[in-house]
Amino acid sequence: MPHPPEVLAMILCDQVITDVQTNKKSLIGIFDQIETASLPCVIHELHIYLSLTDGHGRLPMAVTCVADDGGDELFRGDAEVEFSDPLQVVELQFIFPNARFPRAGEYRVQLSALGQVLRERKFLVGYLCP
Repeated sequence: MPHPPEVLAMILCDQVITDVQTNKKSLIGIFDQIETASLPCVIHELHIYLSLTDGHGRLPMAVTCVADDGGDELFRGDAEVEFSDPLQVVELQFIFPNARFPRAGEYRVQLSALGQVLRERKFLVGYLCP
């Protein structure tokens, strides 16, 4: 039975830029909370950067965002990741255009594979301080 890969990083940011010559990633606007003047709020593009290792073969994965108070799924992205070697580090990103957050509070981004949550990242949505 396959075992899940190790999650080296799960980072929320405004943008991921990949250098075409080196394949190095630059993460722009890393955040752990969203401050807004009004709710609901919409984020033009929410990027989630992932770095994984110790995977085996082809593996379907999903990233979901849920509200902490009731578990309502706000958005979801699916991908199939190919590991050619367990020592390989696979980097990928999910982009969620027009990510909508209906109310203030705690939210969770979850990476799932093989029927289990591999990593969870909590973040807050709230009002701007005057």
